[in-house]
Amino acid sequence: MNGRRLALCGAEVSLPQPIFLVIEDVGWWQGYDGSTQNEPFRNGFCRRHCLDDYRALTRLAKRLSMRVAIGLVLGEWDRTNFLKDVPGATWMGKSWDNRINQGSWLAETAQYLKDHRQFIEIALHGICHEFWQDGQMLRTEFHDASGQMRPAALVRHHLEAYANLLSQNGLGDYPRLFIPPALHHSFGNGQASMQAILESFGINFVTTRFGKTRFHTEPQHPRIAWECGVGLIERGLSPANWDVAAAPPLLGDDNPILALHWANILHPDPEHNDEIVDAWADILIEKGAGLDFMLAEELAACWSQAAAYYLADFREESNSVVIDLGAVPKLPCFTGVIAIKIRDEESKRWHFRGAKVVGQTTGDDAVTTISLLPEPRSTKIEVYCLGD
Repeated sequence: MNGRRLALCGAEVSLPQPIFLVIEDVGWWQGYDGSTQNEPFRNGFCRRHCLDDYRALTRLAKRLSMRVAIGLVLGEWDRTNFLKDVPGATWMGKSWDNRINQGSWLAETAQYLKDHRQFIEIALHGICHEFWQDGQMLRTEFHDASGQMRPAALVRHHLEAYANLLSQNGLGDYPRLFIPPALHHSFGNGQASMQAILESFGINFVTTRFGKTRFHTEPQHPRIAWECGVGLIERGLSPANWDVAAAPPLLGDDNPILALHWANILHPDPEHNDEIVDAWADILIEKGAGLDFMLAEELAACWSQAAAYYLADFREESNSVVIDLGAVPKLPCFTGVIAIKIRDEESKRWHFRGAKVVGQTTGDDAVTTISLLPEPRSTKIEVYCLGD
C-alpha cells in the first residue's frame, strides 16, 4: 500500500506515506572491518573517518530539508578509557585503551555536531555495536542473535555508559530514537521489555526490522507497534549493503524509514563526498514529489504521519474526505501534525474541520502539501471544498 488517494471535487486528495532518512553506524573513527580480529565490524571502510564525513551528513540534510537521524556508535569517543569498567562493552575488556582515537578531532567534530544540530539528530546505536563475553565477540550489544535481551541490569549499565560518552563530548541530551545494533530486538513483554528500559531513559522511538525481532506478543500492526509509550516502526531492508562505499542511489522496499549506512554516502576520497550525497538527495527528492510519498522533515513528523498512514480510516463521506484517527493510539510518539497532498489544477478553496492548518506548500506539479494539526480531543479530520 503506497499512497492512499481519493477523488473529491475534481481533485485528488492523498494521505501520503512518509519517507525519513536514517544513517546507521556513524561515529567510528577507524573505518576498517575488524570482525576477523574480534573487533567491531565498523563500516568496512577504506580509511579513517574525518570531519568531512560529518559535513556530508549536513549537506544531505539540507538538500532534503530534513533533520536526518544518525545512528551514533560512541565507543571510539571515550576520552578517559572508562569503558574498561563496563562489562562486555569492548574487545579489550579491562585492558581497554582508546588513545589511538583521542585527538583534537573529537572536540572539533563534537562542536560541529552541536553547531549543526538543526540538521542532524543523534540516535542511540550503541557503544561498540557488539558484545564481548569472556573475550569473545557476540552479536549484539543489547540482544543476542535470537532476539533475547541481555540482562536488564547490564543493558542499563550500557545505556548509562552511553550517557557518559555523550557528556564527555558535550553532545547534548539523551537521544529520542533507538536503532538496535544489527537490528536484533525484542517486543511484547511489558515492564520486562527493552521498551520499558528505553522509555526510562527518555527514548520514545524505535526503528528496526520486525523480521529480526523476538515477539513475546504479536505487534498491533505488521509495520507499526507500541509498548510502554514507545513507538516502533518497521525499518525494512537497506537498499545497499552496510559496507558498500559510494553506493549508487537505489530505493528499496517502501517503508517509512530509509536506512543507509555511513559508508554508503561517502567516497574513499572525502573531497568527493558531495558527489555521492547529491546523487542520493536527487533520487529522494524525486521520490517525495507527487501524491503518494512525502519527505518527513524530522523524526516525530515521520512517526505521526506513519501512524495516520497505517492506522487511520481514510474515506470519502458526504462530499468530503475524512481522516478518522480513532484507531491511532493516544501516545506522544504518534501525536502531531499530519500531512495531506492535493492535486488541484483549478486552485479551489479547501476547508478543514477538526484540524488547524499549520503549513502549506505547492510544487511545480500542482500538488499542494497541507500540514494539519488535529484539534485537542478531535479524532476526525474532514477535508472539503465549497463552490464559489
